[in-house]
Amino acid sequence: MRAPVLAGRAPVLIAIALVGALGAPAVAQPRAYAEGELATGPQEAQPPFVDLYTFEVGPVIFEKFGHATLCLRYHDEVAHPTVCFNYGVTNFYDAESLLWGFLHASQRFWVEPISLDELVGFYGDPQYGGEDRTIWKQTLPLDAAQARAIEAKLWSDLAPENRTYVYDHFFDNCSTRLRDIVDRAVGGALAKDSDGPYPLTFRAIMRRGLAEEAPLLALSDFVVGRTLDRAPTIWEAMFLPDVLREQVALRLGAPAEAIWRRQGEPFPTDGPSGRGWALLLALACCLPLLVAVIVGRGQRLAVVFAALPLTLLGLVIWGLAIVSAIPGLCVNEAVFLFVPFDLLLIVLGASRRRAYAELRAGMVAWVAILWAFGLFKQPLAVPIVCAFVPHALIAWIAPMLDAMRANRRLAR
Repeated sequence: MRAPVLAGRAPVLIAIALVGALGAPAVAQPRAYAEGELATGPQEAQPPFVDLYTFEVGPVIFEKFGHATLCLRYHDEVAHPTVCFNYGVTNFYDAESLLWGFLHASQRFWVEPISLDELVGFYGDPQYGGEDRTIWKQTLPLDAAQARAIEAKLWSDLAPENRTYVYDHFFDNCSTRLRDIVDRAVGGALAKDSDGPYPLTFRAIMRRGLAEEAPLLALSDFVVGRTLDRAPTIWEAMFLPDVLREQVALRLGAPAEAIWRRQGEPFPTDGPSGRGWALLLALACCLPLLVAVIVGRGQRLAVVFAALPLTLLGLVIWGLAIVSAIPGLCVNEAVFLFVPFDLLLIVLGASRRRAYAELRAGMVAWVAILWAFGLFKQPLAVPIVCAFVPHALIAWIAPMLDAMRANRRLAR
């Protein structure tokens, strides 16, 4: 049995990277047509109208980047109701295989035909159970051959051999699939002169989408790597439904009409970064060590409180870098800041622990230098402080204070 869930707007890369954002959410869905209910397209003499629908963001994490679909509107609407093709469907109920599929860049999505009434009802008026998300409609200005080409492609993608694809949040999702279909039909008009830079980096786009998720944003500095710190081209940025809508309007002359506008408060695109809380949490883990260093007692137990978070972060960051096939997770400069071997701080004796901490503090210092000179690209300020403070306390501050106490005893 399949359990398809409408999820083409899910910020999948971030959900995976932030460890635990993915799960088995109880996400509702507009009803897809059943197997065999709509097996072939109508054979009308005139080509259908092709409408692009884009849906703005929703309230849950899987809806923070919007959604898009192409619909075929036939002339005999009674015999042939408008049908929409949703490329954002997967099984979101099997959390374990879903997580593994995304980590290995092998999670398969597929296209489902959905009635327009179901689609608009699901996203629109909350009085009738809708999500209250602004819905935009654009009728594409196509000639007969272009409309037929899109019609043929959409229906052919329902064939078993064409139906599925390996999802990539940035480069192959529900929006890029529509972009490519439309661009091929209009002879490259969408792609023309679209290789210029978009004004935001991938990371900035991510942060706008997750503006209400400060803990995830803070964690992203640690686990999401440097591949997100470049600006996409305008063509690449059409992975976002709102950018696709803007470019279709600009390049194809298809103005967008709002058929439903959100009645509630707009969702924020800016908010707390979470970095301050991440820094406070890291320093709180170091507080017992700082106290023990100052008073000269209980350092071994205090080291446990400081070293366990370092070790856990090292395991997560290195584990994702080793296991994942996603560039944003496996190319991560934070692997030089947090390493699983920090567990040695707990098991080594005092002199060896100090030597290890000196080595690690030196590593962190080199990362800070490379970052300051722009050779490292990620936002590493908070991770650098979090990694440096405990190692510096063990490597330099504790020996210095121990020596001062020893000198005072000798002076007596």
